[in-house]
Amino acid sequence: MLGTKQTNDIFHLKPWERIEVIVGDGMERGIYVSRIEDVTKDGVLITKPDFIGGNKLLTANSAVYVHFMRPDALYRFSAQLRMRPGQDDRFIQLQNIGGVERVQRRQFVRLDLRLDLKFAPLKNVSIESGLSGLAWQDSYTANVSAGGLLMKAGDNLSKGELLLLKISQYESLGIPRLVAAICCRIVRIDEDRFAGIEFILDRSLPKHFTQNEIALLPSQIKAFDHNVQNKIVKYIFERQIKERQKGLI
Repeated sequence: MLGTKQTNDIFHLKPWERIEVIVGDGMERGIYVSRIEDVTKDGVLITKPDFIGGNKLLTANSAVYVHFMRPDALYRFSAQLRMRPGQDDRFIQLQNIGGVERVQRRQFVRLDLRLDLKFAPLKNVSIESGLSGLAWQDSYTANVSAGGLLMKAGDNLSKGELLLLKISQYESLGIPRLVAAICCRIVRIDEDRFAGIEFILDRSLPKHFTQNEIALLPSQIKAFDHNVQNKIVKYIFERQIKERQKGLI
């Protein structure tokens, strides 16, 4: 049994937050999705889990892992299901809750995804003159995360270079049409040259631009904040669930 304050301090779980409930391990496991209904001194109340894939079924008193997403990573904790005889059967109690551990140990979870995009280096471009002289180039992504993306790079793009991005499915990702970014690394995949690109959030703009330049930047660039970044986290999490349903991951 956990006290309400202790549970909230550890997990920061919120009502109606989406979670995955995993029963079993390895090839013998079942994957379910659910939502948080309430956090109480007796544990965590969740909606009745919906099966999305795998070959193991939930039963009364099953030992499970609960996966939940945060901006920095995917986390999980162990728990035991407890049915609630005589009470609303739309909900199940999680009890005997274990400690939280990080499942994916990178700052942001990557999703292998090809998206068409255009990029324009800001080198030799005057922001004061209204970003005239931008040379847009076609490209595509190899993977995407809430922190940035890996994209096919031209021969002239170099580490540390600032650029603007126009990503084709920006509405699905929940991001602005125009995004500022910086090239953090150049890698080769087979014979092709790819660039690791980091999105520049509103709070990081002063690291790369003067105050006068920031004032002149398009409003879309200055709208990329932590809340927008969380929309990408949510998009990737939901895509992962869909791919698990299809047996792709």
